[in-house]
Amino acid sequence: MKTPDPLHKSTEKKGCSVSHKNIAVALVHAPVLNKAGESSATSVSSIDVHDFARTCGFYDVSPVYIVHPAEGMQQFVKDIQGHWTTSKRGELNQGRRDVLSQIKVVSTLEEVLQDADYQLWYTSATPPEGGALIQPHELREKEGQHLLVFGTGHGLDVGNMPDENGWLYSIEGIGKVRHLSVRAALAIYLDRLFR
Repeated sequence: MKTPDPLHKSTEKKGCSVSHKNIAVALVHAPVLNKAGESSATSVSSIDVHDFARTCGFYDVSPVYIVHPAEGMQQFVKDIQGHWTTSKRGELNQGRRDVLSQIKVVSTLEEVLQDADYQLWYTSATPPEGGALIQPHELREKEGQHLLVFGTGHGLDVGNMPDENGWLYSIEGIGKVRHLSVRAALAIYLDRLFR
């Protein structure tokens, strides 16, 4: 007998507007800030590709957008996808094939907005002062399609990005490290959103 999905059940009980199907995620590699606060780009990491796909698959969230303007970096992501979605490896690991097939590679966030009329929710270890802040669970009561936007490097270069609807509150730690890896942050935000 199949065990009921506790996440799906809990959102139904609370009468939430949001579901797994109107949440998407973007990982932005450009425009982001470098250590000097200048607009820059970062390289795509294979571990980010796998972990973003896997985490979003765990919470039944799709699509997963990987944003990078360089053709070489886009091809790198497509090669990872192809290894699992069109080769024998995917037949041996159907779960990996399924989650990696949810990735869409795009050049800009504006290109993502051509897919759907997303409301943009930016993330940062230090959101800007005066920005509209929201807790992840508050998205449950909001209608429409929502895109959670994560940055690499030293954060999103919002001056060169579309206007956001708001910022998710940063994740506060209690240890010696200033901020989490983007992969860990994704998992925490999605868990807070659906619980």
